[in-house]
Amino acid sequence: MTDLDLKRYEVATTHEDIIRGNAEVVLERMIPWDGYMKANLIMDRELDLIRKYDKKSADARATLIQREGDTYAALFLELVNKINKEETIHYLLAIIDNLLTENPDASALFLKLNAKNPVLPFDPFLRILARNNCDWFMSAKASSILATLMSNTSVSPDHVKFICNWLKVNLAKAEEKEVNNAIVVLPRFLRNDAFRLPFADEGGVRQLAILKKQKMKNFQLLYQLTSALWLLSYNRDVAADKFKDTKAIQTTVEVLRTVTKEKVLRMELATLRNLLDIGDNNEEMIDADVMKPLENLMNRNWGDEDMKADLETLNDTLQKHVVVLSTFDMYKKEILSGHLEWSPVHRSEKFWRENVSRLEEDNNRILLYLKGLLTESTNPTVQSIACYDLGEFARIHPRGKILLQKLGIKLPLMALMDARDEQVKKQALTAVQKLLVTNWEYLAK
Repeated sequence: MTDLDLKRYEVATTHEDIIRGNAEVVLERMIPWDGYMKANLIMDRELDLIRKYDKKSADARATLIQREGDTYAALFLELVNKINKEETIHYLLAIIDNLLTENPDASALFLKLNAKNPVLPFDPFLRILARNNCDWFMSAKASSILATLMSNTSVSPDHVKFICNWLKVNLAKAEEKEVNNAIVVLPRFLRNDAFRLPFADEGGVRQLAILKKQKMKNFQLLYQLTSALWLLSYNRDVAADKFKDTKAIQTTVEVLRTVTKEKVLRMELATLRNLLDIGDNNEEMIDADVMKPLENLMNRNWGDEDMKADLETLNDTLQKHVVVLSTFDMYKKEILSGHLEWSPVHRSEKFWRENVSRLEEDNNRILLYLKGLLTESTNPTVQSIACYDLGEFARIHPRGKILLQKLGIKLPLMALMDARDEQVKKQALTAVQKLLVTNWEYLAK
């Protein structure tokens, strides 16, 4: 694909527009089919079939497929297998992808070939994705063809593993077109439940959460990423275990808070509804402060009845869960997750007075977690909050200073007094003062 080919499409609004524009350029090319016949790469009969199909109108192509669909499916795969020239591979992939797009029933023509040859119809396209010189357009078209063919049929575990690994690798690439290729086809693969758990096992949920943060202003890619998470949420095993500690729920709540595009919000709400009452998802939603954006969205006038129903179900269910879940339970969950934020509970005098002794439960488990965060976390906010909480424990618990000394927490607190981050340094200094001073309230005045 040359730079000249791309110029007329450089203002395309979506990645699909870019692919479509490049496909139009590719399909305008004249392929030297006669030369391939002279080189014995194609036979007379194959050349005759190509001439009947090549550069013809959509109606003429549809008539040919209706009459000789099985023959053309076999021909196209045979040509992909035999010809290695990049421009011709581009052309063949564009023709096949167009055929599958124009005629949804054409998938069956390719899938039927498996009865005669067990490596068909997938292997020719899998080999293209595995090529060292597979450029972004080849990748876009080969993956699109595979997504169409694999979405509604049985796929072997080996093929599922290959595709999930290809998706993982491409979603992590530095080249934006390669990343966007994977984002565009991912929801189509995930229509088939066979891909959902294996993709999640490859760290797919966390990867999508990270990409959502990066693509927040690109509504089309954000929609496709959210669609992928929505499809993943239909798998019970994925919903119960694979969203946990991935930031996927937190990112979804952030989208509800900041994005106004209705189709994106609809998909985000549908995803949360699928996750509702499964595993620890309710707690994660509440920890992510989902109630406020839900309230704001419920105050708006939505025409979509499914969206209204999802909002009501989420709000009603989570409101009941907030009542059941005590403040200390939420605090404990936050500490054990290691993802600390300056939520109101940390600075609540009432909370500390009522719950300070509970930090000793399970052999001082929470205190020891806070100690670990002082030395192991690289996040200044987490370290600052850990310092603050330990200082409050020392200030309010009758034996807090003695307990922190016994648990060896004084030294890591003192070490953070020399931290590079000013906030960490300030909170560490204050915590040490609380640990050493008997009448802190008097000093604080």
